[in-house]
Amino acid sequence: MKLSILSRRFHRWGAIAVGLPFLVVIASGLLLQVKKQWSWVQPVEQRTAVPVPGLAWETILAAAQSVPQAAVAGWEDIDRLDVRPSKGIVKVITKSRWELQLALADGAVLQTAYRRSDLIEQLHDGSFFGDAAKLWIFLPSGIVVFVLWLTGLYLFFLPMLTKRKRARLAVAGSAARAALLLLALVGSSLLAVASLASRASAQNAVRPARGTVATPYVPGASWERRSPATAGADSAKLAAAIAFAVQNEARAPRDMEENHYRSFGREPFGQGIGPFKARGEPTGVVLRGGYVIASWGEPDRVDMTHSVTKSFLSVVTGLAFDRGLLRSVDEPVWQSQAPTYALRLEAPSQPGATYGQSMLIDPWNTPHNRSITWDHMLRQVSDWEGTLWGKPEWADRPAQDASTWTTRARNAPGSVYEYNDVRVNVLALAATNVWRRPLPEVLDELVMTPIGASRTWRWNGYDNAWITLDGRAVQVVSGGGHWGGGMFINAWDMARFGLLTQRRGLWGSRRILSDDWVTKSLTPTPAQPTYGYMNWFLNTDKKWMPSAPASAFGHVGNGTNLVFVAPEQDLVVVVRWIENRAIDDFLGLVLAALR
Repeated sequence: MKLSILSRRFHRWGAIAVGLPFLVVIASGLLLQVKKQWSWVQPVEQRTAVPVPGLAWETILAAAQSVPQAAVAGWEDIDRLDVRPSKGIVKVITKSRWELQLALADGAVLQTAYRRSDLIEQLHDGSFFGDAAKLWIFLPSGIVVFVLWLTGLYLFFLPMLTKRKRARLAVAGSAARAALLLLALVGSSLLAVASLASRASAQNAVRPARGTVATPYVPGASWERRSPATAGADSAKLAAAIAFAVQNEARAPRDMEENHYRSFGREPFGQGIGPFKARGEPTGVVLRGGYVIASWGEPDRVDMTHSVTKSFLSVVTGLAFDRGLLRSVDEPVWQSQAPTYALRLEAPSQPGATYGQSMLIDPWNTPHNRSITWDHMLRQVSDWEGTLWGKPEWADRPAQDASTWTTRARNAPGSVYEYNDVRVNVLALAATNVWRRPLPEVLDELVMTPIGASRTWRWNGYDNAWITLDGRAVQVVSGGGHWGGGMFINAWDMARFGLLTQRRGLWGSRRILSDDWVTKSLTPTPAQPTYGYMNWFLNTDKKWMPSAPASAFGHVGNGTNLVFVAPEQDLVVVVRWIENRAIDDFLGLVLAALR
């Protein structure tokens, strides 16, 4: 067989054989090139002003044990120490691949982060897959690539050699010269490969190519922290903003049930019918670029979040729209509603006594209500009339003139904005009917689990808000904590939800909520330009929060609970249990801390 044919066949089949191992080598090599510029690969090194080590071994071990994520019980859990006198730090690298950076002066923990560069180096040389894979897959792959290079050079020179059909002696001389050239090129190529490997091992920096767009960071199971300075913020000013939030703690009682009976409980039919939970300390989380740059209070504590729940309700309605369960938001709601049967735990003792009485819940049985669309409900401009779960709509924030409670003329849907929790709960019932399953299940499967939320949040309804749905008992959740219930959630999960809305429904490369629905949610309501879909408060003309940019928006609940989103600043702020009058000043301080 001719050498040229043999070379082509070897090129074809050799390239196929080594494609996957060589892809691992190339990809891991590229990651190693940028590991000092990308903290996801290797944590950014901190600096202190103390270049001389002054730490006892016990101090280093104690510092490592103080970081729960590192899971250090003793020296057997530590892989190695890396002392950097020029930077005044010592790196403690654990066997679980966590890197702790300690100050040489006193052992203070400057930074903790997961270190992926060692794992990538093991992938690069094949040792990650075991010694057998390294010796019998990656080493032979390297040899095959080297032969591919040799045969490729031969195929490159072959046309020139073919054109020079001369006498055997001339051809032999030409072949000898070509062989010498090949050897020279082989030598230079091996030197270049060795130089590339040396640079990767030495951790030299290489800038990303011009025009490269990095995938936005989203948190995994653990949330990566960055210092305010790294994220472009003034740490002193940010600390002052946090201190302001703590100093302006909400003055209402921390016992949410007591707070209810001091406020909404005084309304007609104001009795609580859902769970209440005493709240914790003033709390918050600040994200920049998706990274945590500050947190305070008790961000792990699960508390009521009141009307921030409405934003979760509008999102599960949007998920139904995205999947075609709703044909149009401008369609009357009643057209998609099946008969609703209230749950009965026992049959009537005298069945005939209820003959002729409806056994179904029908919130749409008036001419006015049948003209209400999904868009009207989502924007709180429906003026829906009726009673649900024992609460008449007029009893929520009732008018001062009691004579108008049941007699006033109805406003045309879309013409007047009125914040009303009974109508929100009607929307929750309508969405439950469309999904034919409990809304917390929908939210968990399609939103909270994909964005990595904890398993601690709960979406509660009222004690009497139970229906029979496809043969099973289902609780219809509420859209807030007006009479108890609603979303019980911690600040970290609120921050994840805020980051999802800031990224317009994208979580990394995964589409959770359609961009179309986010656009609808952020479109001002004509009757109330600072309100989009519930509960997306908009900063139209900077009327909602004068200290924030006009493009900012927020998910707001009583307490005050706020998930504030500033897309232009790549900022998400969760602040809980702050006086409502202090929110704008607090946001002004946070925004002033950004450089």
